[in-house]
Amino acid sequence: MNGLTIRRPAEAVVPRLSVVPDPPVLVSDPAGLFAELARLDLPLGEYVVCGSAALYVRGLRARMGDLDILARGPAWAKVLTLGVPPTVALSGHGLVVNHPRAAIEFVDRWTPGWPTEYLIASADLIDGIPFMRLGDVLAWKQRARRPKDLPDIAAVHRLRRQWNGDPIPTRANKTDWRKAA
Repeated sequence: MNGLTIRRPAEAVVPRLSVVPDPPVLVSDPAGLFAELARLDLPLGEYVVCGSAALYVRGLRARMGDLDILARGPAWAKVLTLGVPPTVALSGHGLVVNHPRAAIEFVDRWTPGWPTEYLIASADLIDGIPFMRLGDVLAWKQRARRPKDLPDIAAVHRLRRQWNGDPIPTRANKTDWRKAA
């Protein structure tokens, strides 16, 4: 264009109030858990967000209560600097550190049968944050089959039907929708 440069007037520039820069994270939640996770600056490839947050970030849950983070090596070492001593997990499987100010729970291993290396290596990177693969979340929730898992299982199945173009079964139609075609 004519060699003109358009600049904002100096008085229109609003200074930032925070002295700590916001981390480059796009996913958000009302409690700011993802922002707090980003502030910890855990090394990529050494942790993965597991559990229901992996559904929330994909739009399969309207809300989440906390973040469950599986960490190893340098990420686990950084978690230990939060000043909260690790405790034995309720399941007796591994150690847990609860963030001192946020609803973030760090574990050094996931539930039995889920290798740490696999979950971290196979994670889906969403906005710079590694999340447990959706199929793994589904398999884990199907195995646990707690009452709170049932709506999550149904949400993943609905998404799968959408992806496959399958008809959504209705209560009015008592026939098996898979055999009706």
